[in-house]
Amino acid sequence: MHKTFAGALAALALFTLPALAQQGFVEPTARPGTVEYNTWLGRTFSEVMLNERTQEGRVRILNRIVAENYIQHNPLVPQGRKGLIDFIPVIYQAMPDARFKLHDVFATADRVVTRWTWTGTLTGPGFLGVEPKGQKVEFDVIDLWSVKDGQLYEHWDQFDWPRALIQLGVKGLPQPFIDVAARPVSR
Repeated sequence: MHKTFAGALAALALFTLPALAQQGFVEPTARPGTVEYNTWLGRTFSEVMLNERTQEGRVRILNRIVAENYIQHNPLVPQGRKGLIDFIPVIYQAMPDARFKLHDVFATADRVVTRWTWTGTLTGPGFLGVEPKGQKVEFDVIDLWSVKDGQLYEHWDQFDWPRALIQLGVKGLPQPFIDVAARPVSR
């Protein structure tokens, strides 16, 4: 495929993200190993799967897009696809109103990166040891995956944990983090 045409298709995929999220899960139109396919993988994980309200729906999507032997570099999430499947309900138990807004997807033939915002209210049984008191959170996340055999294979992430922990009411964080977290976010 001509590079200019491929770039235009990738850009088109970014512009159509919000419309596709409203439709839920859709099969890819591109073949594995392409920028367009990996863009679909990132969008499907960070926008569609994370916003799927049922565990059954999330499992169906994860089984389709995540390798069974998924390598997870976030120590809070267990290894493998099963570890991810078991962890995601923890989010919805703690924050039943959790929502994930996708801002960007960047892909190559073997990698995909997403940038998104997590919002929610801590009303469930607590989250990562934080007692629920109705705390509202809004913080940003960047995910990076390697892609192998048409599935997300290895994962790294970067959460804005200082902002999230401050919003959750965790005490004792250094003042510079508190000051930065109090500033408006430019997305």
